[in-house]
Amino acid sequence: MACSTLPTGRGGAVLALVALLAGCTARSPQAPLPAPGSEPAAVPLRGASSTFAAQAFLRWFNQLAVHQNIAAELEVVGSGESIRSFLAGQVDFAATDSPPSPQELQAAPRGVVAFPVTAGAIAIAYNLPGCDLRLKREQLVAIYLGAITNFAELGCPDQPITVLHRAAASGTTANFTASLAAFSPLWRQGPGSGRQVRWPVGRAVVGSDGMATSLGEIRGSIGYVEAAYVRPPLQAAALQSGDGAFVKPDARAAAQALAAIRLDERLLGGNPDPPTGYPIVNFSWMLVPSRRLGPRLAPVKTSLTYILSQAGQDDAERLGYVPLPTELRQRALRQFGQLKAGQGGGP
Repeated sequence: MACSTLPTGRGGAVLALVALLAGCTARSPQAPLPAPGSEPAAVPLRGASSTFAAQAFLRWFNQLAVHQNIAAELEVVGSGESIRSFLAGQVDFAATDSPPSPQELQAAPRGVVAFPVTAGAIAIAYNLPGCDLRLKREQLVAIYLGAITNFAELGCPDQPITVLHRAAASGTTANFTASLAAFSPLWRQGPGSGRQVRWPVGRAVVGSDGMATSLGEIRGSIGYVEAAYVRPPLQAAALQSGDGAFVKPDARAAAQALAAIRLDERLLGGNPDPPTGYPIVNFSWMLVPSRRLGPRLAPVKTSLTYILSQAGQDDAERLGYVPLPTELRQRALRQFGQLKAGQGGGP
């Protein structure tokens, strides 16, 4: 029987079930498979994912269902809602593109361990055939402040600009607005940065899928979305980097910028204005309780072992994400010692 690829859905919160695919014969190349007869019993995991990282998580848990006998139920929402579900104890893990705040870390009822699992670039996507958009940093800020309203002001054909932004609390929004604040004191002192801000102009859309769909439907629109979502008729603008070069959000330029990010001892952090490479990049994390995991401890470890393996990173790269450096994956795996089945103390 052939393996199916799970859809990511359109619009708002989407419930995606990653079920056991009995009888499926597909193989994941280089995947760390268990020895015959050693597969763990299926313990369902519940998770919430940002829309930015959803395609990667759906792919990973599809593979885990087939090869590791792990069933997961994944709710695809924004990073803000994903973290809220985690703090409310409603899920076993949460995927977020925005690091949890110190207050959120302290409020986690079962503690939290953060595992970086993938990374990507946030593209400035637009829909205007015949326009090869090269944006200075101050021009991007001016578009979202409503000071630039026509593509003709950017050297492209005459076309009013329709600005799009995310509606709900979003890690993509947090990273995008952090970069705008780093680019311009006008933005920093005005709308500011965060998972949700008060936008001066624009139309609200729901999720990364919603952003890509709306951009594709509205000629003259411009928005921000994970680079993997940019497909014709959409294009990605070349954006001025910290060293003055104009760069596209490709894997090489994103990896160059990500290399400038120094994560803290929890493996959390970011850099809204890296010195080289594509300037708007972010990591995605899988947040896991540090204690009281009970029977879910084994499937959580198995899942992360695969996600952080070369095969798991290859899966994400095929979808347009940027794979993590080997050293960072090894640091993440060393955090397994913090995960406990019980309250604390013993495993």
